[in-house]
Amino acid sequence: MKRKGITILLIVIVAFVVSCNIYVYTGTKKAEKLIWEYLDQKGYAPAEIQSIDINHSFLNVVLSYNEWNIVVIYTDESTSIYDYHMKDGNIIEGGVSGTTEKENLKH
Repeated sequence: MKRKGITILLIVIVAFVVSCNIYVYTGTKKAEKLIWEYLDQKGYAPAEIQSIDINHSFLNVVLSYNEWNIVVIYTDESTSIYDYHMKDGNIIEGGVSGTTEKENLKH
């Protein structure tokens, strides 16, 4: 009986981990699609983007922060990191950090 309970618990844990991974994977793909659409609407070409990094945090959900954080680095301003967030299926500008002076920011 004890062995059967452990087996059921392991199955539940594996199912939970797999479903979390699927959720993060599909959400990352959705966020990537939305950020490219957002940047395209703003007039940016893919060549102007150096990198896009999309991060998810389950802890942020618990703490009522943004679940999806997107970091964009532009080719012509590689010392600045632009933060965006995905909330309710929309991209929201978060801010900028880096070593570029505020007056010299281009994006």
